[in-house]
Amino acid sequence: MSRLAIVGGGFMGGALAEGLIDSGWNRDGIIIAELRNARREFITNQLRVPVTDNAADAVAEAHTVIFAVKPQQIHETLRNVKEAFLPSKLAISVCAGVRIATYENELGDVPVIRTMPNTPAAIGMGVTAIARGQFAQDKHLADALNILSTVGKVVVVNEDQMDTVTAVSGTGPAYVFYLAEGLIEAAQDLGLSKQQSFTLVYQTLRGAAALLAHDGAGPMELRSRVTSPNGTTHAAITHLESKEWKEVFKQAVTAAKNRAEELGKA
Repeated sequence: MSRLAIVGGGFMGGALAEGLIDSGWNRDGIIIAELRNARREFITNQLRVPVTDNAADAVAEAHTVIFAVKPQQIHETLRNVKEAFLPSKLAISVCAGVRIATYENELGDVPVIRTMPNTPAAIGMGVTAIARGQFAQDKHLADALNILSTVGKVVVVNEDQMDTVTAVSGTGPAYVFYLAEGLIEAAQDLGLSKQQSFTLVYQTLRGAAALLAHDGAGPMELRSRVTSPNGTTHAAITHLESKEWKEVFKQAVTAAKNRAEELGKA
C-alpha cells in the first residue's frame, strides 16, 4: 500500500512529490493520479513515481491523500473517490478556497487538513498555512506538518484565517514579482541595460529577503538603517509615503482577501 496518493499531478502536486522525494521518501511510496497524458509522461520521466489516470484506485491504495486539483474540479473528484475513501484515511487539501466542510460533506466524518501553500514550494522555499477539520486529531496535524514542511515552512492557523493567508502569502509572491517588474522598468528608463537591470534587481531582492530572514531586527529597523536623513533612500521613501503607498498596499491585500471569500462561497 502506498503511503501517499496525490490526486492532481499539476504544478503543486508535482512540487509536493518532488519535495517529499528530496527529503528521503521512497518514490514507490507515492502514487499520483493525473488525467492529462502529457503530465503523466512528465511525472513518469522526471519524478519517476507511480502514476495513474484513476483517482479512485490511487486513493484506495493510500493512507493519506493530497487533493491538488483545480478548485472547480473538487466536487466531481470527491464524488469519484468517495467509495474508496475510508474514515481511517487523512485528506489534505491544497485547493485554494475550498472549505473543509466541502470535504466533510462529500466524504463523511473523515479527518481533513486544509492547506494554503504558495508557489516557492516548487523550490523548497514555500510557506504553507494549515488548518484542521473537526475530525482531525493531533496525529493528523503532525502528518500534514511532516509532509508540507518538505517544501518550506508551515504555520498552523484557524480556518477562518485562511482567506487572509491567501491574500498575504498565497498571493504574496506576485506582489514581489510586481515590485521586480517596476524596479526593472525604472532601471531601464534611467539608462541601464536589460541585463544590468535584471541582475541588479534580482540580486537586490534576493539579498534583502535573505537579510530579513537572517536579522531579527525586523523590516522597519532594517529600512531605517539604510535611510539616512535627506539621503537617496529617504528621498525614495518620502515619495512613496506621499503617495500613501503603504495604505494602497493594504487595500490591495484586502481586495485579495475579499476575492478569496467570494471564491470560497462559489
